[in-house]
Amino acid sequence: FVKSDLTVVRMALKIVTGGHQNARPAFCPVIRTSVPVQPSLGRREVLRLGIALPLLASAPAFADILEDQTPGYNAAVATMSVPVAPKPAEVFLDLEFQVVPPASFKFVDTQPVYDPNRRGPAPEPSPVRARFDSADGSTVLSVIVRNAQSIRPSILQVTDLSIFGGLEEVAKLLLPRGSRVLSASTLQVVLPPKQTALGSVELPPKSYYRYEFTTTNGLHVVMTAAAMKGKVFVCGGSTSAGAGWETYGTVLREATESFRLRSDNLVL
Repeated sequence: FVKSDLTVVRMALKIVTGGHQNARPAFCPVIRTSVPVQPSLGRREVLRLGIALPLLASAPAFADILEDQTPGYNAAVATMSVPVAPKPAEVFLDLEFQVVPPASFKFVDTQPVYDPNRRGPAPEPSPVRARFDSADGSTVLSVIVRNAQSIRPSILQVTDLSIFGGLEEVAKLLLPRGSRVLSASTLQVVLPPKQTALGSVELPPKSYYRYEFTTTNGLHVVMTAAAMKGKVFVCGGSTSAGAGWETYGTVLREATESFRLRSDNLVL
């Protein structure tokens, strides 16, 4: 270009950029990603009935914001919720039982910490054999194991919950006083014959008692109970009545209904 041509080009660029040589091209979008903000959580103590543990309150929230901005025009903002792929549920295996906790719940160790330098008798293990808490801490799923003799003395070893009686009799033994029973049912699992040196032995069916109830402390509870080898097993899920149950009721019911006893690697 000659000098006059360069002058014309510089004037044209000045018009396009509005007088700013570092101005951004009109077709360049700006993308901003919001950072999820977790609200502060507050704690409150609630009833400890073996299956009901502390409640917390919280509300998860997240969103991504996409903003397209063009000079000379108003910015258009759209809010989009980003779906999170559900985590697959996994079976929790114990020597004496198994359960499928909600996938979003976190395992909490309840047993005493082993101390190799400790002298004297070892601390008593916790009756809470397994515990799983929701992400916001408001809901608990747990498995409690108790000696059947501590519930009701018997000269016979309790091998099935039906030894204690029917749904009403067992409810009086296991449910907190003042509870309002919403539903109750029994499940009998037919067991395969056991092979012994003397041949095949028929096993009686295993009884599972299921209850859904509310407590005087404002909890909504669903539980499955069974017995084996002189022990009573209670798998229960508890949350606050109302909003808590609306959020977690379905997964708690599914989890407690997945509870099964195990013996000699056999699911009862």
